[in-house]
Amino acid sequence: DMNKFEQDGKWDGLKGYITNTGLDKDQVIENYNNLWKIEKAFRIAKSDIKVRPVYHYKQRRIEAHISIAFVAYKVYKELERQLLEKEAKLSPQKAIEIARYLYGRNPAQING
Repeated sequence: DMNKFEQDGKWDGLKGYITNTGLDKDQVIENYNNLWKIEKAFRIAKSDIKVRPVYHYKQRRIEAHISIAFVAYKVYKELERQLLEKEAKLSPQKAIEIARYLYGRNPAQING
């Protein structure tokens, strides 16, 4: 159906958002555009810090697990900030690898 195809083509290149929030349209777009920061944080937590789900049943242990993961992420981000500030040519991952080596732990033998 060529008519339907042409009508559909009018929407090419447009992006739409459907939400049930009370935010205005500019706030919705701004929050969506910042979503990459949250996705990056999860990637760092999974790949660099190696945070994995642990199944706890006691409230105190659940909170401790979340707190440890959060602190590890904050330390990682502070390392990243310090390296940028000092214009070091190292990634946080490489700096961690060097630190492990300096403390006598061969990075190839470490399980995270």
